[in-house]
Amino acid sequence: MKKFVSTVMAGAMVMSMAATALAAQQPGWVRTSATNVETDYTDKSGNHIPGVYDAYGPFAYDVNDDKALTVDAIEYGDTAYYVLADHNGRGITDSDSVDGLKIKSKWEEGEKLVKGVSVTKKKVTNTIGESLITEANKYYYMIALTTESSTSTSDADIIGTMTLNKTKSPKVKDLDLDISLNVNWANSYLDSGKDFVVQGDLDEIEAEKYYSLKFDYDDEVELGFEDGSTFTVDVSGQGKTLLYFDTKFNSNVAARYPLADLNFWNGNGAKFNRTGEFFLSAEDDATLFLYEIKDDGTLAEVAGAEYDDSDEGFYFRTRTLGSYVVSDMELDLGASDNTNEDVVVTPVEPTNPSTGAIA
Repeated sequence: MKKFVSTVMAGAMVMSMAATALAAQQPGWVRTSATNVETDYTDKSGNHIPGVYDAYGPFAYDVNDDKALTVDAIEYGDTAYYVLADHNGRGITDSDSVDGLKIKSKWEEGEKLVKGVSVTKKKVTNTIGESLITEANKYYYMIALTTESSTSTSDADIIGTMTLNKTKSPKVKDLDLDISLNVNWANSYLDSGKDFVVQGDLDEIEAEKYYSLKFDYDDEVELGFEDGSTFTVDVSGQGKTLLYFDTKFNSNVAARYPLADLNFWNGNGAKFNRTGEFFLSAEDDATLFLYEIKDDGTLAEVAGAEYDDSDEGFYFRTRTLGSYVVSDMELDLGASDNTNEDVVVTPVEPTNPSTGAIA
């Protein structure tokens, strides 16, 4: 873990942060100098206003409590928060401390992953450390670094320097904060808070979320989707795989078959080394027909697909989880799209970009 250059602040950080929280912050900020900070200021009314002396983080907000700060991994599209602190390591709560505070950034790596940087006031419902955030249910000032979304299955680094300046008292001049932030994938095996290293069956794969899966298993597994569909396949030697599905309505396909009742299952084209058995859940309210949606938007019959009345769904063999449509009537596969609109196609698995790039 990178440490603060200042020996004084390094000691303060150790005292102020809980051991587990400190260990999870990888890495922290580096302040190059404290001599350009007005750490003590008294206004005309005699009120003491602390100066911005440092920043601690990165923190994220808990997915189950949007007011609780955690040390969870920062994922693509998330915001990393750094709590601004005074010279005693206490979180800043006074608006006069940050009034007029300006931030300039210079990125050595991962500039395209930075969506924005700002000073923000956020409520925190939990305490952190012995001195940083000691009062729960209070608003604290932070630097918010928002990252861009990405479809990369690799982690990436954001490395650079923030320079803080403030001409109003308490003053700050050229206070440099060096940042080295690692960003990874949502629902990724890289996120220690979740278990997506596949060592057996994996259930409850949610719609409209990407999953970066790493397979540590040399046998057959069942991947279970929240709509009731499943894919059973031997994952021996299977490499890292990006998995996604949704059941969004494809209006371009539906426009060609206005009389049909259509339901869609849209995969991202995730490929597997071996052929597995896909079960596509579809309630049997009528005689149903299953078709695959090709990349160009045309339909094709799914070879070997059979409907199981007891399980209420189609079974078929495949190596690729593509996009499918279930119809209550037989469809004319020669029907064409006469509109000039582009066909909506769910993106296939992307090629991993170089570190710091956006897929």
